[in-house]
Amino acid sequence: MAFARWAPLLASLVSLGTVVTAADNVTDLGKPLNIPASQFWEGFDGPWSTFRIEIGSPSQQIRVLPGHNQASTLVFISEVCSASDQDCPNNHGGLFLRDNSSTWDETGQYELNTRLEDELGLFGRGLYGWDTMTLGWTGDGMPTIANQSIAGTNSHDYGVGALALNPRPINFTDYNNPIPSLMQNLRNMSTPIPSSSWSYTAGGHNLSPKILGSLVLGGYDAARFVPNDVEFPFSSDISKDFQVAIQEITANITDEPLLSTGIVSYISTLIPDIWLPLSVCERFEEAFGLEWDEDVELYWLNDTVHDSLLERNPQVTMKVGPQVTGDSVSIIMPYWNFYLTATSDLTGNSTGLYFPLKRAANDSQYAIGRAFLQSAYLSADYERSIFNLSQARYPSLPTEQDIVAILPPLAQTTSDSGGGDGGGDTGTSDSQSESGLSTGAIAGIAVGGGIALLVLGAILFILHRRKKAAKKAKPHELDDTDFANNMRHEIADGELKHEVGDGLRHEVPGDTDPKVELYAGEGTQKPVEVGVSREIYEMPAEEIKYAEMDGEGLYDKSQIKPDAAPYHMGADIQEAPTPTPEIQIQNHSPAQTPWTPHQNSPQHWHQNR
Repeated sequence: MAFARWAPLLASLVSLGTVVTAADNVTDLGKPLNIPASQFWEGFDGPWSTFRIEIGSPSQQIRVLPGHNQASTLVFISEVCSASDQDCPNNHGGLFLRDNSSTWDETGQYELNTRLEDELGLFGRGLYGWDTMTLGWTGDGMPTIANQSIAGTNSHDYGVGALALNPRPINFTDYNNPIPSLMQNLRNMSTPIPSSSWSYTAGGHNLSPKILGSLVLGGYDAARFVPNDVEFPFSSDISKDFQVAIQEITANITDEPLLSTGIVSYISTLIPDIWLPLSVCERFEEAFGLEWDEDVELYWLNDTVHDSLLERNPQVTMKVGPQVTGDSVSIIMPYWNFYLTATSDLTGNSTGLYFPLKRAANDSQYAIGRAFLQSAYLSADYERSIFNLSQARYPSLPTEQDIVAILPPLAQTTSDSGGGDGGGDTGTSDSQSESGLSTGAIAGIAVGGGIALLVLGAILFILHRRKKAAKKAKPHELDDTDFANNMRHEIADGELKHEVGDGLRHEVPGDTDPKVELYAGEGTQKPVEVGVSREIYEMPAEEIKYAEMDGEGLYDKSQIKPDAAPYHMGADIQEAPTPTPEIQIQNHSPAQTPWTPHQNSPQHWHQNR
């Protein structure tokens, strides 16, 4: 059969996609971005290691913390400061002076996307718009992206801004006009981050020497954690992705567990504290000698208690897992995790050391903040909807880094570097990138597969044409249309021999090497030779449909209505705009345009303390 002759070639074409993986240097998959720490420790509830970015044209240097649930980068604007407070701008990581940026494009005022934090009584509203953003500062070699969603706020519930880490798009009108998030834009660059993922640990101000925080986009730093293989699935509520079951809490200074019955909690990078049930807080009070200040809702640490705890150096172990029973990871938190500094910006009148534990009124307030993330390493993989928690490490030198890419599911390879906590076997380190499946390999597979399909299609087309040509060349039996000799057929001797009219010559199929029979006219006609039927069946070809991939198109910001509410795509939560009374924001910088509420801005504007 003719098709059999093509079988070896077709087999070669099918394997072409595998062969071309050797050409994985065609292009680069991209690499993780290790966001530089600012070298500053700041915040009215820490201090905390911040990270540097630039916003605007000309660029303005801002210092921020990670915003785990933010699709818009949160920064502070001049209205947060009074004219007499000279330290205010620096205390907030720097201010974004929007009137000084030629690329600022204002959209409107909306509630901040802080659903979990709202449960804790932390509110805020933002003046949203678009501007150019650079990760890191000039000279850091980090990318610059235009038209990034920025939310300027004057909320006093947060001390430092937050870098948008939520890759889900945001929409200011409805679900039909999604606007790419920062993480999406980083994935769409010519040299992208390998996946929609990030990893963070808060560092330690109370260590000697101090250990800066670590934030990696598209990967993780394998030098900053102890690997394990426990995976946590994302919560079904996308406003609370990082759901964690606290199975048990113990301390080495008491025989009784501080928490013995598991509870479900949520991780937030925007808060400093750990929120636990009242009964658990009371056990902490007894074990650590804490006293609750009802006025400021803090556990203050006086000198006597603090010195005693420094000498005893207690350790708290939190056993956490995906469920209240089953697989778990134990995070050990020495006492240095638990003495933070509260300034008057937080308390309103006093400054001192406090213990970052909060009394939760109900289970909706169970939350885990940055105090926990000083000793824990969090790695989030949005393309697999999982995250990992592991014990943080504290390298003695800041240069001790092992940045590993978290590959997307289609490019996942087995990697010995990293382990479960940084994304399990989904990672490939820079030093081992040759052994992984790079974008070049993926591109090679795609190109090779496309060529294979084209050649296969050409072969099938040629075979089809040959089949049609063979059918046209084959003689066909036609009905007798010899009307001039409309004669009856005679049946002689019962042999059913049919006599056909002599006006039209008839042929019947012969054998595979058909012999042409010529009619002899008036002479004796040679009997017709009948061959065996040899039908050839042509197999139907499967229709190949190419999926059109989303491009890197531009959105039309003119479609955005200033009185519309932002959506996070996929959420069932809408921040609906409603009228609000005018807010008098005094003592703004003369160089700034005063921020007054839009006529149709949201109703729930929470007054600053």
